[in-house]
Amino acid sequence: MATFKLLESDNAVLKVKLEDCNSELNRQELKDNLVETMKHYEGIGLSANQCGILERAFVMYNHVETKQIIAVFNPKIISEGIEKVLIDEGCLSYPGLWVKVNRSETIEVEYEDEKGEKIQRELYGLQSRIFQHEYDHMEGSNFTEKVSKLKLDMALKKQKKMNELTEKLKKKTEENLAKNKEYQQLIS
Repeated sequence: MATFKLLESDNAVLKVKLEDCNSELNRQELKDNLVETMKHYEGIGLSANQCGILERAFVMYNHVETKQIIAVFNPKIISEGIEKVLIDEGCLSYPGLWVKVNRSETIEVEYEDEKGEKIQRELYGLQSRIFQHEYDHMEGSNFTEKVSKLKLDMALKKQKKMNELTEKLKKKTEENLAKNKEYQQLIS
């Protein structure tokens, strides 16, 4: 199995609406590599195009609690429920960025699994949200396009502050480790 490198959020590949999967695609291999990559980056869903692979496919946790993962090929959203829910959402392509996104609580979907079998089912709650988020990637869209410019700008400002704070903490930790190492050498 391989761990793919994630594309930067401004990569043009992420803006491409994807066609159905290539008939020669090794679905099991793609699933395994996407799962490995998703786990490596500690995500709950990952689309192939986030890794530079132009296939209409993604993996996601079907049940986060039990860590059950499904592979989704050639997804379609057949219908969306009326009730919408506003929840913070992030993305592996936008590390550290969180925005409140309004999405349908329930959806009816159709997709193929890694064996090519068609599946039609209803998804609720977090499953529904993850599917919709990854589906957006298939459509050449992403969660930042689901919020106002003002909300996105505020979230980007917060992300920048958090990144700066993280860098300061990282630098301070490295300094402290170096001092500790010097001290250990002095007392030995």
